[in-house]
Amino acid sequence: MNAAAERNHAIYEDLWTHYELFPHSGWAHAWSEIEPLYATDRTLEIGPGMFPHVPIAGTHFVDLSRVALKALSDQGGLCARATSPLPYADERFDLVCLFEVLEHVAEDEALLREIARVLRPGGHLFFSCPCNPDYWTYFDKVMGHERRYRGSELAERLDRAGFVIEKVCPRHDRMARWFGAMFGFGTRYLPSFTASIVRHYLPKVAALPWQWHEGSDFSQAEAMGGVTVRARKRLPGERSI
Repeated sequence: MNAAAERNHAIYEDLWTHYELFPHSGWAHAWSEIEPLYATDRTLEIGPGMFPHVPIAGTHFVDLSRVALKALSDQGGLCARATSPLPYADERFDLVCLFEVLEHVAEDEALLREIARVLRPGGHLFFSCPCNPDYWTYFDKVMGHERRYRGSELAERLDRAGFVIEKVCPRHDRMARWFGAMFGFGTRYLPSFTASIVRHYLPKVAALPWQWHEGSDFSQAEAMGGVTVRARKRLPGERSI
């Protein structure tokens, strides 16, 4: 386990003890996009913690947190500890989901290549991450983020890993520095109290409408501070951008 993985394990192994599993249906607008592509046993979600975005029973999950893996396994999830490379055969899945994970990974391009390896040609990747390094706060540090992305960086990484961007969904992921400092302090030093606040507001936040846009324009996502992306693994012989 590298330094970034060890740090994230230490953060989330404790943090997830303060949460219960949040239903995938709570992410209503994400699920409406994912559902047509979802199939049990052909779907992998990486690093869901206690917030999976797909049905648990029959779905494959990898995570660093044993707390999260036990909770998912108890609900019928097919679970494995996160490793590099991923513990699956080539072209094993039709769909991979990766929400709020990529920014935690030191070798993010290596992870994207691994995702491409386990996806069949034409298979889909859904992921989300924070954008715009100008919006970095203490909360990013506390949560174990390695970076916030520029849209051009995401586009280049996905292209090099063998993906075509189909849709982007800009989303609000920008905190005032004072709020990031307060939220980060609460998460680090008052995790139970902060978790109770998050649990109260999470259903309302998760139910907010999403606006998807065809193509790969990240300008609005950079302004808003976050993005969700739907990408497709290139077919054999298909040219990159």
